Order: sequence, then structure tokens, then C-alpha cells
Amino acid sequence: MPAMLKEIILENFMSYKYARIPLKPGLNIITGPNGSGKSSLLLGIAVALGQTYTERGRRLCDLIRRGEDIARVTVVLDNSPIRSRRPLPWFRSDEVYFTRYIRSDGQYWHEVNGRIIPKIEVYRYLSRIGLNPDNMLIIMHQNMIEEFAFLSAQEKLHMVEDAIGLRGYRKRILSALQKLEYTKQVEAKVREMLAKAEEALQYWKEMYDKFLMKRKLEEKLSLLLKEKAWIMVRDKEIDLKKLKEEIEKLSTEIKGESDRLTEYRLNLRSVENIITEIERRILENSADIKKEIVDLRSRWLEYANLLADAKLSEFKISLLERELEKLILEEKKLRKKVRELERRALEYGERLDSERSIAEVEEAIRKTELSIASLGDIPENVVEAYEKYGTAFEEISRRAEEVAENRRRALEEFEKRIEIWRRKLVSVISKVAESYRSFLQKFDAVGDVRLVNLDDFANAGLELLVGFRGMEPALLDPYTQSGGERSTAIMCFLLALQSYIKSPFRAVDEFDVHMDPRNRAAILDMIIQLAQKNKNTQYIMITPGPLDRIPEDANIILVQKVKTASIPSIVRVRK
Repeated sequence: MPAMLKEIILENFMSYKYARIPLKPGLNIITGPNGSGKSSLLLGIAVALGQTYTERGRRLCDLIRRGEDIARVTVVLDNSPIRSRRPLPWFRSDEVYFTRYIRSDGQYWHEVNGRIIPKIEVYRYLSRIGLNPDNMLIIMHQNMIEEFAFLSAQEKLHMVEDAIGLRGYRKRILSALQKLEYTKQVEAKVREMLAKAEEALQYWKEMYDKFLMKRKLEEKLSLLLKEKAWIMVRDKEIDLKKLKEEIEKLSTEIKGESDRLTEYRLNLRSVENIITEIERRILENSADIKKEIVDLRSRWLEYANLLADAKLSEFKISLLERELEKLILEEKKLRKKVRELERRALEYGERLDSERSIAEVEEAIRKTELSIASLGDIPENVVEAYEKYGTAFEEISRRAEEVAENRRRALEEFEKRIEIWRRKLVSVISKVAESYRSFLQKFDAVGDVRLVNLDDFANAGLELLVGFRGMEPALLDPYTQSGGERSTAIMCFLLALQSYIKSPFRAVDEFDVHMDPRNRAAILDMIIQLAQKNKNTQYIMITPGPLDRIPEDANIILVQKVKTASIPSIVRVRK
């Protein structure tokens, strides 16, 4: 058998001084007059199991018996092995004691088998057997049937999921959704990082492109400066060549003039000799003296002309030689200039021949320098920065692809879990709806259990519809139906749900409020039938009404109030 409640122990709790109430598998009926303390038994179970809801007051200390300082409530769970496995595997004992202490100063705590533990641990143990004390479908106190009608469709669905064991599905969906949202957040952050990295990379790419352009222009400028340097050498070499040609021409002129001067001087000596001979003959009284004198005069005239030509030639040679000296000096300077220009040009590289003029090259240099200046300042670390941001962009791009894939997988997982949850829920609720309709027929009523907004997980809900005495089914709410109709419809739904509730224990307090005797009897019969059908389930039913047609195997607990103390007594205990 699953872990069922074996006993309730109440000490100084509400109207109970001390009471031990044994419970058995199957149907347990708690009955007694109004005000006798029947509901306190269920409240004691709820408090011991850590239920947040307190039906009798807002503060737990209000549950302490008047005049006492401390109360203790204990629920004993059966932990006997089932097929060699205990329902609560943390404990080796056949019984597990869940105890809650309540003090008048507001302090309270939980103990399990005498060991103090936090409330969350109590819930962890109980969740193992599918028992959530906060679920009103498992523990339904007084007036909770009315309260159920006030729940939203979403709250009803959550409660049903928890009761039938689909809470894990919702948790897994929420976990998948949380994972999906996380991956979306990560993706958004990575996308933001990628956008910033792309922006930075774009800036450094522009700088890098400018750097490459500047380097290309600087190479062009260097080539132009080299070209200019060698053009200057070329032009000076041309000037030097021209100067050499002038020197050679001048040297040729000087030589020609020198040759003429030599000839003049030879002719002068020849004429001098002739004049000397003529003068000798005249002095010797030549017979033909007149002729000799005429000849002498002619020779002196010839001599004078030759002498004049010789002087003129000497003057020309002097002028030419001075000009030659000047040209030679200029050639020396020009040759030195050529060597200096060659030295400078060699700093740019090997000789470069060009057909352009120096003006053309200087114009090209000017335009190139303007182009370089137009690029503005370029950071010195542009290459390193561009490579660094390029690498970072690639890494972030890969990361963006990874997180996009993670987000796709998370979405796929989320949708898969949603589909599993939806399929399982539809399967169970369709069967519950069938039983619900069948139960309603016994009350001349029609209705349905309807799932709504299944495509919207966050807003998915469950609605009950019911119509009595030939009326069309209407949404069950606190206003449309009468109190008896609501109680009957909700009990039919609870009974239809019983086969799917995972908890081995269920309890309902005064289900028959607002019901007429006929409907109360019918519901009671249905509860009895379910209890007999589900032997491994424990039902606790609290009612002040008459107990007709109670099966012999039902455990009946009668609660009476003597003076100020509630005293339970076992009327019939199942063997």
C-alpha cells in the first residue's frame, strides 16, 4: 500500500486537549454535531503537513487551546515497504512522524521523526508520494467548495495539474522556458556585443583602408621623389654635356687660332728676312735701287699687316682662353653638382630613367602630398587594432551562431515539452470530462470540462460547465448557479478526477453544504463506490449529516464536545 495516514495526534490543539485518532485505508468518515471539533481534525492534518491555508485564523498561535502555551500536531504516515521499496526512502522505519509545534509567542517549527527540519523539506518528502497539502483538490476545508468556484481558469488548471501528477510537466516547461528566456537574453547580449564589435571593426577597417591608401600614396610619393631626384641628375648631366661640347668647341677654336698665329709668326720671320735682305742690297748700292725701295715698302706693309693679324690672333686666343677657363671652372662646379645630385638620388634607389620634366613630376608630387594630407591622422597601432578587432568580431560572430543555435534548441525543447504537456493533459481531461458528464446525469444535469487557451501556456486554463433541469451548460462561477448546484457540480468534478489524483490521501470537509438530501445521498453513494473501487486510496470525509447506507468496512469517527474539550471516539474501525 502507498504511504497513507495511520494516525492523527492532537495536543492542546484548538478544542482538543489530547487525542489520538487512528485512520485506515479506504473510507474514513468523521461525523458529529456542529461545533464539536470535526473540522479541527482536518485542520490538524493540514497544519502538521505544513499547509499554508489556515481555515480557523490568520495566525497559527490562534490554534493553540485556550490557556495553553504550546500545541503539537502529529500525522503518522505508513512507510511500510512496497515491493521492497519504502514510499519515503529517506527513512528506514515503517512509520514516519510529521510533527508541528506551535507556541503562543508566534514561534513554530516542523519535526520529522523528532528531527527539526525546514518546511521546504516537509514539502519535498510529501511530493515524493504526490501529496501537496496546499492543493484544495487533496485537502478541501469548509467553504473551499465555494472558494473553488471563485478560482480563475488558470488557477483551476494549476491545481488539477498538481493533483494528477502533471506538475512536473509544468516545471519542466517552466525550466525549458527559463532556459529559452536565458538563451534569448544571452543572444541579445551577444548580438549587442556583435553590433558594437562590428561598429568598432568598421571604424578600424576605415582606418586600415586609409592606412593602406596612405602607404600606397607614400610609396608613390617615394617613387616620385626618386624620379625627381634622378630627373635633376639627368638635367644637370645634360647641362654638363652641353658645357663639355662648348669647351670642346672653344678648345677647337683656340687651336685653330693658335695655328693661324703660328703661321702669322712664321710669315713674319720670313718677311723680316726678306726685308733684311732688301735693306742689305740697298746698302750695297744695288743697281736697281728704286725697285728695291718699292719692294721694301711693299714688304713692310705686308709685315705690318701680318703683325696686326698676329696681334689680333693673340688677342682672340687670350679672350678664348679666358672663356675656356671660365667654362672649365663652371664644368668643375657642374660636375660636382652632378655628383651631389647622384649621391642624393641614390638614397632613393637605383637610377630611374624618366621622360617627364621636373615640373610634371613636381605637380604629381604636390597632388600626392595633398591626397596624403586629406587622409588625416591615422593611429600608429592601426594594423594591430584592426587585426585585434577582426579576431574579436570573428569570435563574437561564432559565439552569436552558437547562442542562436542554443536558442533554437531551447525553443525546440520548449515546444516539445509543451506538446507533451498538452497531449497528456488533453488525454486525462477528456477522460475526466467523460466521467464528469456521467456523474452529472445522475442529477439530471449536463456539463463538460473544457481546456482553454492551450496554445498559450501562460494563460491556459480549465473551465467547468454545468446545466441543471434541462438548462444549457453554462460556465461554473460563484453567481450563475445556486449554492447546491455549485456544490454538486464541483463534487462531481472531484469524483471524476479521483482516478487520476496521485496522492494516496484525499479529504473533504462538509461537501454537502447547500445540498438537498437527495443530492447529498447520491454524492455520498458515489464517494462510497469510489472508496470501495480504489482500495489503495484513503478518503477522509467530514459531515454533520445522517449516515445512511454506510458500508461496513468504513471507519467512522464520532466527535463530541464535552464542556470545552472535543473528544473523538471510534464508532467503527475497519479490521
